[in-house]
Amino acid sequence: MQKIELIALDLDGTTLTPENTVTDVTRDAVRRAREAGIHVVISTGRICGEASDFARQLGADDLMVTSGGATISSVSRGQCTMRMSMPWEAAVRAAAVVERIGMTAMIYVGETLLITPYDDMEFGKYKSNEGYLAVKKVVPSVAEHIAAGHISVDKIFVRSRDTVMLQNARRQLTAIPGVRVMSSAADNLEVITPAADKGTALGLLCRELDTDLRHAAAIGDSENDLEMLRAVALPIAMGNATEEVKALCRRVTLTNAQDGVAAAIDRILAENG
Repeated sequence: MQKIELIALDLDGTTLTPENTVTDVTRDAVRRAREAGIHVVISTGRICGEASDFARQLGADDLMVTSGGATISSVSRGQCTMRMSMPWEAAVRAAAVVERIGMTAMIYVGETLLITPYDDMEFGKYKSNEGYLAVKKVVPSVAEHIAAGHISVDKIFVRSRDTVMLQNARRQLTAIPGVRVMSSAADNLEVITPAADKGTALGLLCRELDTDLRHAAAIGDSENDLEMLRAVALPIAMGNATEEVKALCRRVTLTNAQDGVAAAIDRILAENG
């Protein structure tokens, strides 16, 4: 295998602990990798503002894959440098499905999160980080807002602990032409354009950094990481990853409660020499 020049890190379920924090052990591993000349980039389903918070905590590179691959963002500029949005009509239909079912949702529009008052109340129960608070915009109806403004939507994020409701939503959303439905955890759905995925976006980001996917490693845990893991030379699954992810990857590291990302980075550094 060729020398690794870039490591892409998923956030939730991967780099972040189960409590959504960054450990000193992981932060130190990222620092050592970058000191060794390896790019360490975030590749997440989160929007630019939230991802930037964690990129700074980790000491990662400036460029990030965000919104599940629908955008590439810059930490220093605090904005998207590339967007692959859903077709407008498809986005309106998808937002309407989510509202009609009554699910908690966030709609990603560039650097802004559109949410309803109900969504604001629900997400506010556990989201208090500055990145989220700075980018949210509360509107009475997201579907009506994007329909009236002809607004381009990058991603729709849906959360529910009701398995039947999630299955119903996935069935209805999948039937809409012009969108792709996936998941980053058992309690959510993510809707983006079929043209976008973490692997495609990571390939574009690699070019910006004068490297390529043949010299890249990626670490992930869930369905929305699959394209990224397929694209790189060294795909690594977390110990807590789904069986589908583990079956795809060349190796499995420790869980996100055991600093699995740090262990994977240390092995790459040792193999790089």
